[in-house]
Amino acid sequence: MLTLCVIIQVTQIYQVKEKNKPFYSVKQVFQDHWFSYKLNHSPRQVEIDELEKMLSCKQKCFACYCKRCNRYEFVLLGCNSRLCSCCGKRYTDQWADRLANKVAKHIVHKHFTFSLPIELREPIKQNRYLQKVISDSAYETIKKMFSLSLKRKVIPGVIGVVHPFGKSLIFNPHVHCIVTEGGYDNQGKFYSLGRYISYDAFHKKWKYEVLNALKKYLPKEFIDFLFDKYPNGFAAYLKPERILSSKRLAQYIGRYVRHPAIANSRIIAYNKEAVKFYYKDHEGKIHYNIRLADDFISAIIQHIPDKNFRLVRYYGAYARRKKKVIRQSIIRQRTLIDFDNKRRFHCSKCNEIMEIVLFCDKPPPKDMSKIGTWIEMQMKN
Repeated sequence: MLTLCVIIQVTQIYQVKEKNKPFYSVKQVFQDHWFSYKLNHSPRQVEIDELEKMLSCKQKCFACYCKRCNRYEFVLLGCNSRLCSCCGKRYTDQWADRLANKVAKHIVHKHFTFSLPIELREPIKQNRYLQKVISDSAYETIKKMFSLSLKRKVIPGVIGVVHPFGKSLIFNPHVHCIVTEGGYDNQGKFYSLGRYISYDAFHKKWKYEVLNALKKYLPKEFIDFLFDKYPNGFAAYLKPERILSSKRLAQYIGRYVRHPAIANSRIIAYNKEAVKFYYKDHEGKIHYNIRLADDFISAIIQHIPDKNFRLVRYYGAYARRKKKVIRQSIIRQRTLIDFDNKRRFHCSKCNEIMEIVLFCDKPPPKDMSKIGTWIEMQMKN
């Protein structure tokens, strides 16, 4: 299917953020086209599951009654889907808060980004388990380069996040790593690396580690071709900022944990057939892109990881076996069947604990004057 693309460079952001522009959402596009998309395409089961969870977001609720105020309130249930901008932000905020209390205190951290050449994108997309291989290779690169620079064997603390997409929605797997600025020796003593790192050596080491790891899974001729084509190595970018506070650290990497491939605010036009959105490249230039609705859906759902695949991994000093206090936070949305009766909802007006009257698998009526009759009908059903 032909995809139309328009790329325009502009210099001021207000040209994108127009005042009073209509609101468009990713969910709106899926609501209009998901049924026909499933008939004409063959999405993975995990893509179907995540999509249908997103479409059901806030469609189920608990009806609660406050005796003091003599009024009803409804608690809408989120979907916890990777595609939902609302639930994705909530998950990221919760994870970031927990992480802030678990990283090493009083140690400076740095942010590394490990990129791959365009030739590796399709093989990794077709064999998604290779995303773990590139994440592991990023850690091996960091550990060996730090040991080489310090002239002693050290174990850095690394939090790695596999990021499968680029700003233009293309499949572009790369790894973001938050790294201690130094490492621990076998006695637990921390050695600071300092601010100098040889970028040329880092690029070549990154290429060497990841291609040698991929040799087990990809044809030898293909790997040899990449070795020859990129004599200067693969891009490994170190951001200059030194991250000092644990809260700032959590916010920093929290951007990459579970946010959707595109924010609703980046969609600037939708006419039921095509979607127009914008993105900023690394140089700050703004580009516009127009995609047909089905192409837009394909571009988004391709980034959903396989079931049970961990996007976030902890290495070295932050691995479970190395440091018990550093462990991965796993946040699961409770299912309705497992709903805990100890959960309490407070009235938004008086803060009194409300009584849970019923659970309903559809949203409440907009006309609150008829809520009593609606609740009675739901209880009968």
